[in-house]
Amino acid sequence: MKWYAYFILIAAVLCASGAGAAETPAASLANVQRAIDGNDQVLLEKYVDVRGIIARGVDVFVKDYAAHPSGEGGAPMLDMLSGGLAAQAGTAADQSMKLMLIEETRKFVIRGVASGDFSGRPSQRQDLPEGGIFSVLFADVSTARKELRGVQVQPPKGDLAAASATMFDHGSKRGYPVKLGLKRQAEGYWKVTDVTNMAELIRIVRKEAEAR
Repeated sequence: MKWYAYFILIAAVLCASGAGAAETPAASLANVQRAIDGNDQVLLEKYVDVRGIIARGVDVFVKDYAAHPSGEGGAPMLDMLSGGLAAQAGTAADQSMKLMLIEETRKFVIRGVASGDFSGRPSQRQDLPEGGIFSVLFADVSTARKELRGVQVQPPKGDLAAASATMFDHGSKRGYPVKLGLKRQAEGYWKVTDVTNMAELIRIVRKEAEAR
């Protein structure tokens, strides 16, 4: 699998119901796994700020992609998008392209969860959400189960909490360290709002791809 496909997957999957006033950050992360395993994209977006995490990851992704282009046999669409964003930085065109990239990536992730591509259990639904422009580009993404392992949550500080875990892909048999930021919502449950080691994850999967 191409390294940028892993990036999108990780940024977005971590990248969840039973929420109540007494719910802990650890319970929310357990519900994230329930959402993935249950092919429940609505539950996922309740417990994970998918769009916000992708938005914050785009700048990191574009910077790394521009510094390490895919080379021969890469993805022309991503070459065009990343090159355009780098060249138009700070302009209206930059913002339009960035919004498009964020939304299309979100569509890909939501479709991946709803379809069972991330749970390893294909859905029988006939009303699956649209996969966006990346659904064909990333058709080779592993459809085996994605599992959060070894979750450790630090004691909350006010309405903020931090957690670490390993995102294990049962298809590739690889684990990826993730550091997560959570925020308590007005309703009392906790929501994953950030993947704080995004740059590290991108470097890891890029080096894996370069080694093949």
